[in-house]
Amino acid sequence: MAWLIPFSSLTPAQQDAVQMDTRTHKAIVGGPGAGKTLVLLHRLNLLFHRSGKSPNAVRLFVYTNTLKQFIQAGNDMLEVPDECVSTFDKWCADTYRAQVNPRLPTKDKKPDFDAIRAGVFGAMDSGKLPTPVFDSVLVDEAQDMDIGAIEILKRVARHVTICMDGKQQLYDGRVSEPEALKRLGLSSHNTALLAAFRCNPMVTELASQFIPDEARRQEFMRQASNLEMDRSRPVFFVADNFAEEAAHLIEMVKLRLSYGDSIAVLFPKQSQVHGFAKGFKEAGIDVEVQERDAPIDFATANPKLMTYHQAKGLSFDSVFLPRLNQSSFPGEMSKRIGHLCFVGVSRAVKWVYLSGNKQALIAPMQELGQITERSFLETRISGEAVGLLDAGLAIVNSEPTADVFGLD
Repeated sequence: MAWLIPFSSLTPAQQDAVQMDTRTHKAIVGGPGAGKTLVLLHRLNLLFHRSGKSPNAVRLFVYTNTLKQFIQAGNDMLEVPDECVSTFDKWCADTYRAQVNPRLPTKDKKPDFDAIRAGVFGAMDSGKLPTPVFDSVLVDEAQDMDIGAIEILKRVARHVTICMDGKQQLYDGRVSEPEALKRLGLSSHNTALLAAFRCNPMVTELASQFIPDEARRQEFMRQASNLEMDRSRPVFFVADNFAEEAAHLIEMVKLRLSYGDSIAVLFPKQSQVHGFAKGFKEAGIDVEVQERDAPIDFATANPKLMTYHQAKGLSFDSVFLPRLNQSSFPGEMSKRIGHLCFVGVSRAVKWVYLSGNKQALIAPMQELGQITERSFLETRISGEAVGLLDAGLAIVNSEPTADVFGLD
């Protein structure tokens, strides 16, 4: 796996973060491309071997099953057992079954993780679950945990290292960066700050447009130390209709595959993932998606289709964000469109493609279309959609084609 590089190839700041002592809890803070997950993996490797290779000594909790699979696909470099990497919710569910009740509580036909965590707390309080369970616990994407999860972590491990970036927080009611540090009793000298270095600088500039707070935007840009690479401008394509958008997406994916890029196509909704997967296959492009009984195969060169949430912590050469229309972001999701776009764009190393059609683009893309000086973004508008945004944009004349994806 290309992103999983040897310890000797890490930056000095990353190496220092890997080797931080475990006398107190620690935090690692950095934006997209700072190598937070990479650091945690090498820290996991270090602590696992220091423990005498005990599989019960250390755990790495990641945010999604997709990221867990991504890590395990390249774990042979580190020689750490797969069971040392898990999602926090999976560990809580397994612990509940073992210590409380083999049957998980449910809510709306899904596991009720609030009740599950309460049961785990009760098992710790009663002494049924002796604590600490682990010597060390490492946590990726800690900004999307709540306070209750942080409190559990403090009790199940002698040492906790968290990685977080508040700009990538995707849920309301989650712990803020200052609150997480306070709960763990951390001050600045316990925190490693990593600079971002992964992205094409134009991708970094585009990602920054989705940070609403000017001070945080400037902080993000200051932390970015971009790679020296081909500065290909991201593309924003505005189609006349869904069918035209789909046809253009297929051609652009084929183009980036011809360059040898690793590719992700990201969507707000799971239904779109499966609808587009069918459309790609009908167009002759094999893709990888998460199935209930089969994980995404990261060993293939096929484009990976997933939701924004599943993509957290991952990186790809080229990232595609289609269907940037208001109807794609229903309910509560509409309140966090900027955060979702920031996460999606910042998954890219080399290049980003964004698209939507003229029927109610999301507000951030309407705003980007009005920026007259945007060296970081090439906007192309279908001839039929001209007039949607201000003048000065490239016009692409293309004939409408059948909507192979069958989605609205």
